[in-house]
Amino acid sequence: MAKTKNGISGFLRNLYRVFKTRDAYPLLILILPIIYLMIIDPVSFTLVWFVGQQVGRGALVFVFFLVAWDFNDSRKFFSATHDKKRYVVLGALLIALLIYYYFRVFNGFFARPPIDPSTGTPMDTAFTTYVRVYVTSQLGVSQESTLSFLLAMDFVFYALFCLAATALLYSVRSVRLMTLPVIYLIGLGILDMMDAYFPEDSLAFLQVWVYLIWNVVVFLLSLMGFHTNVDYSAAPIHLPSLILHGNQLFLWGYKGYVGLAIYWPSSGVVSMIIYSLVIVVLMVKLDAPRSRKAVYAVVGAVGTYFVNVIRITLIVLYITYVSSDFQAFHASIGEVLFIAWIFIYLLAVIHYENQHQPRQPPPTTTKRSKPRPAADSTPLRDRASSKSQSVKKARGEQVKMKS
Repeated sequence: MAKTKNGISGFLRNLYRVFKTRDAYPLLILILPIIYLMIIDPVSFTLVWFVGQQVGRGALVFVFFLVAWDFNDSRKFFSATHDKKRYVVLGALLIALLIYYYFRVFNGFFARPPIDPSTGTPMDTAFTTYVRVYVTSQLGVSQESTLSFLLAMDFVFYALFCLAATALLYSVRSVRLMTLPVIYLIGLGILDMMDAYFPEDSLAFLQVWVYLIWNVVVFLLSLMGFHTNVDYSAAPIHLPSLILHGNQLFLWGYKGYVGLAIYWPSSGVVSMIIYSLVIVVLMVKLDAPRSRKAVYAVVGAVGTYFVNVIRITLIVLYITYVSSDFQAFHASIGEVLFIAWIFIYLLAVIHYENQHQPRQPPPTTTKRSKPRPAADSTPLRDRASSKSQSVKKARGEQVKMKS
């Protein structure tokens, strides 16, 4: 226990030394738009696809981790610029992005519209209607998923800002070193674009995941005592019972009956793709053999799938035994499970790699021997004669002194 505590404290001290340098300060500008969104619209930071009119921005939280990972991985090559003109240009880009996010959150400009009492969210204004109807229809976006299109724009614009900020704060060459956040954000944007142009069950290859997930969930619930072979035309129905018919779920629990239409955005497929994308991009940067990185990526994706199965199973149990009003639980349990899983898995991978890295032998130090005095090259006879002459000379001087 003490060894683990010392290891954690040492890791935190090393992290503090890395990020307290001047070259790390510009990273605050890089993540400032996320902090801004957290302040003005904290409700939207969830992985749930839609909550009323709010859309899930919870995936943006992982950008903090990815930025820190990339900087720590290549910190020797990041040198903050001293050019004030670059900071002025970056400030203009930052203000433009923050104004856009203000429009997105408040549906207006410097005036928050009235709150809809039924949903607790801002009501539409002429500006929002114009963007969601006219612009999206001109781009061919399905009017059933215009919020997904706007969410995709949030991610894409922020990815472009990350590229520009890295080039301005450091150098153009540093852009290739800050790739993880950009790849991740563009992946999120593409995912939301898919839902914007192909809503609900339009994408068959993603809708297939609904059945792969829910069939496993129904099997686990049957092991827990749920009745799955139910004839709902007959009465009475024994509790708890459920039927999965296509993408329709019929659940009879102790808190009432619930019927759900299941589509891939609301079945955890989005969360699975998001967290699998995080694991894959991190494995690319990991200093390990390719075969081992491939194994880590596959294990991470499979683990994410089973975490999602556990999430949905817990939601069904909550509806059955606790309450049929499951929106709050549905919105929170996913973040708790997925975030815990991904951090535990990444820490386990890093710990394994540190334990199995080849240890370099310590450098050998050779003791320097004291230099010996140079040998006298005078012949032995000459040395003897010179010695006798010096003795005679000394005796002669003594005789003179006596006299």
